[in-house]
Amino acid sequence: MTDRSGLGAPHFDESGQPCARHGVVATDTLLALAAVGARVSGFHHDVASKLQSLMMSLDEITEIAEGDLRMVAETAQGSLRELHNLVMVNRALTKAPVRKRTPLRELATMAAGRAGMKLRGEVPAVDVNVAAPSITHALAIVFDLVSGPVSGTRTADIVHRTEGGRVVLELTGSETPSQQANELLVVASFLLRREEGALSCKSNGFVVALPLA
Repeated sequence: MTDRSGLGAPHFDESGQPCARHGVVATDTLLALAAVGARVSGFHHDVASKLQSLMMSLDEITEIAEGDLRMVAETAQGSLRELHNLVMVNRALTKAPVRKRTPLRELATMAAGRAGMKLRGEVPAVDVNVAAPSITHALAIVFDLVSGPVSGTRTADIVHRTEGGRVVLELTGSETPSQQANELLVVASFLLRREEGALSCKSNGFVVALPLA
């Protein structure tokens, strides 16, 4: 029997009411995502081990190779390093969150790069007290959804203010149609709430609040 009940609105709108713009996510849908997530830790361990072996082999090849073969091996080394870094970024999400003082601009830059978009406006030069892997992931989700279609230049306008011990980022753009937008917003909202932040939506964007350090 399929559970068609929902977990309620993932966030609130600008009036403080449960968001009606994004649909309720069924429990079974989130459990399906959790089923994949349950394998992530072991998967990362297996992949990291194989990548390390490949990198060691390429190091040996590079030492003895010459000419075109050496260039190919060095190119492969660079690609493997990038892949290894991506695995390490994802692996950090499987560990217990540890909050620490982190520059907001650093988080926003990493999140924008991950989402393949650019922010128009100033990200404030403040520190926030959050677990960096979790909040980078949450911001990347929001940035991705607010910055328009994947094709072309992807941007969003950002303005900020301080409110009750939090820095509030108001993002305006054109929300990207996505089959998983509702599920992704549930994830982003959960990560932000866990770090004592918040997510709300408006007609043409989102509002993110993060605790100041």
